[in-house]
Amino acid sequence: MVYDLVNLEKGLATIAEGDMGYRIPTEREDELGRVIKSVNTMAEQLQQKITQEREIENSKMELITGISHDLRTPLTSIIGYIELLQSASFRNEEEYQRFVQNAHSKAIHLKKMLDDLFEYTRLAWKEAQLHREIVDLTQMVNQLYFEFEPIAHELGITTVKNIIPTPIYTQVDSEKIARAIDNLLSNALRYSLTPSTIQIVMKQTETRIMIEIANEGMPLTKEQERRLFERFYKVDPSRHDHGMQSGTGLGLSIARSIVELHGGELHFTHLGKWFTFTIELPLLALEDTDGLEE
Repeated sequence: MVYDLVNLEKGLATIAEGDMGYRIPTEREDELGRVIKSVNTMAEQLQQKITQEREIENSKMELITGISHDLRTPLTSIIGYIELLQSASFRNEEEYQRFVQNAHSKAIHLKKMLDDLFEYTRLAWKEAQLHREIVDLTQMVNQLYFEFEPIAHELGITTVKNIIPTPIYTQVDSEKIARAIDNLLSNALRYSLTPSTIQIVMKQTETRIMIEIANEGMPLTKEQERRLFERFYKVDPSRHDHGMQSGTGLGLSIARSIVELHGGELHFTHLGKWFTFTIELPLLALEDTDGLEE
């Protein structure tokens, strides 16, 4: 017993000095043995907590670094174009208009990145308020497709639409769901091969509505696939060559948070060169839609 008490004393001293990986050896099954096991359990829990705190701290540093890098790039471009305009470093009216247009484009891009960051922060802290209303998802997806199709065509990408022709009603925050779908469409554009095809499909069951967005792209590694929904994570830029401005790496994370906030799910499947994101949302019961078409 004295031997084990001495080991307990030495073990507590070792743990107190910061060695949370140390465990006090014992084979006792009596009260002293239970005390030693409790100390070991305490040390293990403290070690886990310290590890979690370190991961949180690293995550904060990555967050700050990611934000600084992503916001600095368009801001530097805007400052550069404004300095050129201030010093009248343009040869003619055409070049002047090009500088103004480029600065405006970078400013819009910067605003979108800040909007993404603000939206992600609200969603991450569960501060987002849903303004639910009964919405025809068929009409919403058709409208988003109408805006999306010309951009895809300009990039040499074919679009295929297979959307249910009849109204599909559910109760959602229309602005947020539209943003989630738009984020997935933008992601499909950014990482599609050229030429290739992007497919938009709607399916329905008795209780769920599914919106699938599939595109053809370069295969992902298992590590890239695992990290796809991480905030600020961006896959290798060489996977796309459309000249689109880079995003914050928050688009997919925002889309998933919005869908889950609605009680739905966002799934991802990767088969060969095909990438499919599927939004699943609850469907309103038929009696809830009585009189909507009137």
